Amino acid sequence: MRHVVNNMVKLQGINSYQTGSGLWIHVRPLLPQDAPFLVDLFENMGSESRYNRFLQPLDQVDMDYVWTEAEQIAEKVATVSYGLVAFVDMPERDGVPVGVARYVELTSTRAEIAVSVRDDMQRKGIGTELMRLLILHAKIRGIEQLVGTVQNSNAPMWAMLHKLNYRVEHQSEGSYSEIIIHLHESAHRREDYLDAAADYSPEPQLSW
Repeated sequence: MRHVVNNMVKLQGINSYQTGSGLWIHVRPLLPQDAPFLVDLFENMGSESRYNRFLQPLDQVDMDYVWTEAEQIAEKVATVSYGLVAFVDMPERDGVPVGVARYVELTSTRAEIAVSVRDDMQRKGIGTELMRLLILHAKIRGIEQLVGTVQNSNAPMWAMLHKLNYRVEHQSEGSYSEIIIHLHESAHRREDYLDAAADYSPEPQLSW
């Protein structure tokens, strides 16, 4: 199991934790000048990972476009979004960006989420920990719902969502699903909702 060595409530600084395999992960807030880290992460995502994250094939994408998008994403953290970036010290160099999670505020209580982890660092708990920290920050900000779009074939993302201690609504739309993570529900209210959904309606689909 992960051993959290810093107080995760202190999201303003760097949080470090160790995975079950002994890998040390360092997480800090995404900054407006972090576009190079986002580009580095994109370059280390394969075809399937890019498709799952961006919902379109991006094998032949122009890198000037990638840089422009990365700069815009990073700059938004100063206004309507919040993000976290995870680093790992690797043999070739220290401080390699391996994962990013962020949300963009849609309203004062609703935000859209996205999580990316480079291919060789997947299935190590990085995305799950980034999501937990992101949710913690969103709750502090008063966000009640996190929404997103997930490919139905994206098994790692669905596994990560299953690990969250929140009700996740999902509505299938062909090859993908629209999800809603409910952050401010009591356990009693969540149980009542699941019971009612099971008794009276199969839609929207609720798996946990």
